[in-house]
Amino acid sequence: MTMIRAWFFTQIATWALMFKKTDIAFDYYAKILAAQPDDTVTMSRVAFLYSETGDKVRAIREFERVVGVNKADADSWFNLGFLRQETSDHAAAIDAFEQAIKVNERHDRAWYGKGISMVALGRFDNAIAPLKKNAELQPMSPYGHMELARAYFKLGDMDRCEKRMRKLRAFDPKNAAVLEDETGIKIGIDRWWKQ
Repeated sequence: MTMIRAWFFTQIATWALMFKKTDIAFDYYAKILAAQPDDTVTMSRVAFLYSETGDKVRAIREFERVVGVNKADADSWFNLGFLRQETSDHAAAIDAFEQAIKVNERHDRAWYGKGISMVALGRFDNAIAPLKKNAELQPMSPYGHMELARAYFKLGDMDRCEKRMRKLRAFDPKNAAVLEDETGIKIGIDRWWKQ
């Protein structure tokens, strides 16, 4: 298949998706992959399409194909981990997130995903390091700070939980208030002097 023809088929698939004609998009992606079976970009598009249509199992299979062809694709490793996480296969999700981190140690979402899967498995002590790394890489994102505070809370480390909640309150008081309700630890305005 020529590059022009592959591009044209991709355009048809894109237009089909704009009109919610997923069957047509799948058909044209299949034509591209029949001619170019190692086309990881098209495989990724197929994986996302399966995910969007609710077929997580096939989406996982497609991302497994992508990383089988290109082991250095950190984003595909992350997407594979995310889908495994969505299907509650947290041990396999952690493996995929670790591969993403191995390829790109600054992949903040992979650190977060690893931490979330550790929490889901009840491994709160193992969740601390990846969630800290996520918060370090994305200091203004509330998610890493929130999950880190929750992990400290589950471990019974109220001092670190409160400290993380204070950091969160500095830029996201709404989510800090959610944590106050969840944990019972009050860090209201009357206690800001501790910061």
